Amino acid sequence: MRSTRFAVSLGLALCLAAAGFAATPLYVPGVALLLTAIVAAVWVKSAARGLRLRRSVGATVVEEQTPLPITVRLSRGRLPLPSAELRVWPDGPPLPVPGPSQGKMTSAVRFPRRGRQLLGPASVVVGDPIGLCSRIVASASSEVLVLPRVEPIHLLEVEGEPAIFGRAPISAPDAGATEVDSLRPYRDGSPASRIHWPTVARTTTLMERRLVADGERTPWVLVDPRHPASADALDRAMRAAASLCVHLARRGGCALLLPGDRQPTRIDPTLSGFSESHARLALMVPEAGAPPVGRLTSLGAVLWVTAAAGMSTHFAQLRAPLRYLVSPHPRPGVPVQFTVAGCSGQRLESGAVRRRAA
Repeated sequence: MRSTRFAVSLGLALCLAAAGFAATPLYVPGVALLLTAIVAAVWVKSAARGLRLRRSVGATVVEEQTPLPITVRLSRGRLPLPSAELRVWPDGPPLPVPGPSQGKMTSAVRFPRRGRQLLGPASVVVGDPIGLCSRIVASASSEVLVLPRVEPIHLLEVEGEPAIFGRAPISAPDAGATEVDSLRPYRDGSPASRIHWPTVARTTTLMERRLVADGERTPWVLVDPRHPASADALDRAMRAAASLCVHLARRGGCALLLPGDRQPTRIDPTLSGFSESHARLALMVPEAGAPPVGRLTSLGAVLWVTAAAGMSTHFAQLRAPLRYLVSPHPRPGVPVQFTVAGCSGQRLESGAVRRRAA
């Protein structure tokens, strides 16, 4: 619009100069500038008034770096567009406006980081051919929850002993355990005595009792977001936590304990209960605090996921036969047993285990 005002001002100045100094030839460029500016402004304004732009995203939840399909629908009036440029999101590349017979365009966007992301509106910039004036027609913004990316785990041999994942073998005392810890979906081959019939009658879903011995054999993933060395380190730690949960769940199940939880979230081989935890990992911040470890007892393998560069006192207090530190900053002098999402997994034995080994 500044260019339009400048053209109008210049045209008026030429016309006034022609009248004041009897310079008749100045009327030609003055009137030409006035007419050009007025026609361009009216054309652009009328063409933009007939435009309607709507954008829809393929999903409101997506993983990092996963293409999110976007559809843009553009309806226009009968007046042809002087010139137009379409952007599906503010930082997206400029695209040609679809013709009147098309009216729809598809694209895809990728989000490099986790968290709640605001995708700015799609826009069409309508302007005249010589750039005197322009108008913007925009759609509504969209909010997308970006989940930490699930990446494969690479196991490394350390003195012929790989990292221990999944359920440990069932010992004879565990086979006779009868104390109920929680309920889980019925597994083929489980004894009929484990079926929890009140739940079956209430929900028509076949559920079985999970015994304390089962809970002891379940690997635990504990997430500590405090004191991250950087924002990238925290993102890598959350990717590692999500990847570990999927890896362990598919090999028998695991338990995930996040800051603020009173009880762990059990994740079975069907990944039941993982979607909500995955969303919480996407929004995890250092201010969430440490996972509550004071009441934890009868632990098996524990994987402590942290973005901090130093050792946590909470991790040192854990009483577990197998303890893994998963961090973007591996401790020097300790063999790395696996890598995942830019983090290293190191087995750090407790003092009691070291004494038994000796």
